[in-house]
Amino acid sequence: MLFLKRILRFTQKTTPPLDLRQAARHAVGLTFPFKAVLSLSPHDADGKLIVGQIKGQDWAGRLTNLSATGGSIQLSAASAATRGEACHLKLSLHRYSLELPCTAAHFRCYPQQARCGFSFNFPDAEVQKAYLQLLEPVAIGASLIAVPTKPIKNEATGLRSTIFYGHASTILTIWRQPSSDQIHGFDLRMNSCGVRWNERMPSFDIYGVTQPPTSPGKKPVPPPPIFSKLSEAQEEEVRWLFCLAIPNMGRGVPADVRSFFSKLIA
Repeated sequence: MLFLKRILRFTQKTTPPLDLRQAARHAVGLTFPFKAVLSLSPHDADGKLIVGQIKGQDWAGRLTNLSATGGSIQLSAASAATRGEACHLKLSLHRYSLELPCTAAHFRCYPQQARCGFSFNFPDAEVQKAYLQLLEPVAIGASLIAVPTKPIKNEATGLRSTIFYGHASTILTIWRQPSSDQIHGFDLRMNSCGVRWNERMPSFDIYGVTQPPTSPGKKPVPPPPIFSKLSEAQEEEVRWLFCLAIPNMGRGVPADVRSFFSKLIA
């Protein structure tokens, strides 16, 4: 059921409660590769629920935003639903699929489309964790925003760096050539892993990172992180996390940086 089986270990402490109503909503990028299908109860031409038909009708759509407890999807104008109706969201990519029981929170019709908001009804903790794994790259990409400081120049290399903070412990550092302003390299740290690259490297460097515990009696200043080598299977999952996060980068990241990353994963 889990898409990523070796990274993103959600525990009870890090898993949001089911009744959380103020969960942050993250915009889903247009090119986010997961396909979304929402199954709605059948309705007649006037939009009234057809009683007695159990099988729902599947509507392919585009996810517009997601949170830990629900989301919103853009559907065909021919679809119909009413608040409180049961529905099912299916997310799929290649051979992987995840089905999530939902409740329609709102349904709005427009001339060319319809939008349906929904809240999840997770049947158990495992299904919830499986969904949170898919939400994580959306949150990572959509939440990135530049630190409100001037770019820092490295006296040794001459490169200028800009730092972006995002969801949880996400940090993106971009290095640029001072003369041309071209991107020289980047380091995207996500949870307990990261991806970095620069012009002198033939390929991405994928790594693990852990934060050692603070010694008793000392001030709560986090010690430097410890970097580690990952297994091939872990590296492949980090690569997936990276490729799924990039399409969700929003206006908090400059357009040329978004274009740069899009070309990297194309």
